[in-house]
Amino acid sequence: MKHPRMLMLGMLAAICAASSASAHGPGAHVHGVARLDVAVDGGTLTLGLESPLDNLLGFEHLPRTEAQRAAVRAMKEVLGKPESLFVASAAAQCVSISVKLESPVLEPAAKDAGDGHADLDGEFVFRCAHPEALHGVEVKLFAAFPHLQRVNAQIAGPRNQTAVVLTAQQPRAAW
Repeated sequence: MKHPRMLMLGMLAAICAASSASAHGPGAHVHGVARLDVAVDGGTLTLGLESPLDNLLGFEHLPRTEAQRAAVRAMKEVLGKPESLFVASAAAQCVSISVKLESPVLEPAAKDAGDGHADLDGEFVFRCAHPEALHGVEVKLFAAFPHLQRVNAQIAGPRNQTAVVLTAQQPRAAW
């Protein structure tokens, strides 16, 4: 019998592999839609976000005007405060411990944004003081980014794995 932690890591690897394969296939880049991978491992909550830049900025190319550069700075600032975007079960007392953002628009030396369909990849890690009380997360990306219409979430929780579609009207993923 596998150790529960190893089993969880195996499930996470399988979800990530399946998500990666489907996310980079033909037609995967859809405006208005983002992907969120949620992993709960002991006291750690990890959220992986992949979204077309259009959902977050209203454009996908490198910023050309001061207004677009300001939009990139604002996006980075908002995403840099994950506790306001991803609200875990209050009793779990989760706090953000790291944020990693990757996108061509965040690279000062970038010459172009690829094929014109650029994404942002974000990783948000939280440490939870009471992981036994962690039963869900409310995703508040919709208020911050009005072009975002739907988030396809895949969850590897402590007891199972599941998928859910989140919207502004239904922003909570539970496990």
